[in-house]
Amino acid sequence: MAMALMIGVVLAGYIPTELNWRAVGMGEMASIVFFELCSGVLMGLVCRMVFYALEIAGLRISTDSGLFITMNFSGMEGIPQQAPSIILFLLASIMMVAMELHYFIIEAVQTSYQFLPIGGGQFHGGIINHLGDLIGKVFLMGVMIAAPVMTIGFMINFIMSLLGRAVTRISVFSESFSIRLICGIGVFGATIAVMAEYIANFIRTIPNSLVITARIFAGH
Repeated sequence: MAMALMIGVVLAGYIPTELNWRAVGMGEMASIVFFELCSGVLMGLVCRMVFYALEIAGLRISTDSGLFITMNFSGMEGIPQQAPSIILFLLASIMMVAMELHYFIIEAVQTSYQFLPIGGGQFHGGIINHLGDLIGKVFLMGVMIAAPVMTIGFMINFIMSLLGRAVTRISVFSESFSIRLICGIGVFGATIAVMAEYIANFIRTIPNSLVITARIFAGH
């Protein structure tokens, strides 16, 4: 909240406004505050979607590698999560700071006021379609990040199923669990650099997505 207040104070002198605040009534002021809150929540949701994709990827990695039974407390999120989700979350946070993306996000927020001035904005079908496209990209990115571990998990399950049919005395569940765990952790560690490239390409689109969201919410 302190960071949001600081950014608001810094951007206050660069935000264009055409309203005469002394002539604005209480009802119109409430409407302006409501739409400003809606636009802020909407743009915050757009920024947050990259981490939703990482949560999906971490959940799939945990399920296919056998790490779903371990839950760790995430200090950043404040809720228990699987280890792969926490690792990907911290990796994306470090990459955002290292790429200085937070400066571009603040610049995008300032630019959004040119398309979505204070008191502007309207709800229409374009917002729903835009959010649907972003959610589709979130699921696609989550699957792409977790694809190597998902592939090795499917292969191990397939091979162990064949062995279970060939040799009925083999306990497929107990034997496959340890193999999935070892192979899953190994593949996750070996492909973390590739995952970082996908994450970097995804988070680079955040500033542009913010501006596009502001234009669509303004009805342009």
